[in-house]
Amino acid sequence: MWSSPSTPVLVTGGAGFIGSRLVRSLAAAGHPVRVLDDLTTGRPESVEAIEGATLVRGSVLDADAVAEAARGTGLVLHLAGVVGMRLAAQQAGHAYAVGHQGTANVLAQSRDTPVVLVSSSAVYGLSDSTAALREDLAVDRAVPLAYDGGTPGYATGKWEMERLGREAARHRPVLTVRPFNVVGPGQLGRYGMVLPTFFRQAESGEPLTVHGDGTQRRCFTDIDQFTRRLLDVAATETAWRPGANVFNIGSRTETAVVDLARLVLDATGSTAGFVHVPYESVFPGRTDVTGRVPRLDRLTAAVGETDWLSAAALVRKTARARQADRLTAAR
Repeated sequence: MWSSPSTPVLVTGGAGFIGSRLVRSLAAAGHPVRVLDDLTTGRPESVEAIEGATLVRGSVLDADAVAEAARGTGLVLHLAGVVGMRLAAQQAGHAYAVGHQGTANVLAQSRDTPVVLVSSSAVYGLSDSTAALREDLAVDRAVPLAYDGGTPGYATGKWEMERLGREAARHRPVLTVRPFNVVGPGQLGRYGMVLPTFFRQAESGEPLTVHGDGTQRRCFTDIDQFTRRLLDVAATETAWRPGANVFNIGSRTETAVVDLARLVLDATGSTAGFVHVPYESVFPGRTDVTGRVPRLDRLTAAVGETDWLSAAALVRKTARARQADRLTAAR
C-alpha cells in the first residue's frame, strides 16, 4: 500500500522517544521522512542526526501545519501527544486536545493517505490483570475518564482518537496501535517514566521512589521490538481491514514495579534502596492501575509470534547503553 522506498512518510511527534526510533527505521529503509513536532518534549537532535529526515516545527493542533507536513506523503504515523504521567496530569486539558483535536486535524488534512494512529493502553482505564485485554473490547468513554480523575485528559483524548479512527476507517485506510509500557535506552525520566527515573536515582545515589506498595504490575516492552512490530503491522495489507484494525503491541509478561526497582539497583550496584511514596500524594484525585496485560491475538495473526525481552533483559540493555553514553561523554 505504501511500501515503495521512495514514498515520503510523515511522523507526527517524531522527535520523541518512540517517534525518533520509527523515523530512523523508516529512513534506513529508504523512505524520505518528514517530522512534525512542536518540540515541547521532543529533542531536535533526535531527528537532525538522521539522514533523509526533515524536521518541521509545528503542532498537530495547527491544521495548516498538518496540511503542509502531510502534503505528498504516502503514510502518516500519528504519535504526537503529551508524554509521561506527570506531564499528562499537569496538562490534562492540553493532553485531551492533542489526542482529540490533533487527531481530527491529522485525519482531515491527510486526505486519503493511510494513517496509523498510535493510541495507548490507557484507553482500558483502571483495569487489572485478572483477564488479558482484547483489542475488540468495547470501552465506554466513562472508563478512560475515570482513569483521568473525572476530567478529560490523556486517556480520554486517546479514546477520542480511537473513536475518530473507527469512523474514518469506514471510508479510508486507518489502523490503530496501542503500546504497552514501551521502555529502553534513550528514554527520559523527567516526564514521569519509571525506568529512566529509577536509573537516574540509582546512579546519583538516591533511594528509588516507588509509588504505593510497588505491587502494581506492568508489562514492559522493548522500544526496538515495538518499533519493528508496529512497522510490520503497517506493512501488512490485511491489518487495515475495518473492524479488525486495532492492535495491542507489547509484552505479556508482568513485572511488579518494586521488582523493577530491585533490578535497577542490581544493575547499577546502588545500595541506596527505595522508598515508598503514597500514589495520591503524587497524583491527587487519581487511582493507580494495579495491572494491565494485553491480548495479542491480532498482532500474532498478522505478523507472527514475538519473543519479547524480559524486564531483566531490558534493564541490562538500558544499563549498558547508559554506561556507553557516559563513556562517550567523558572523552
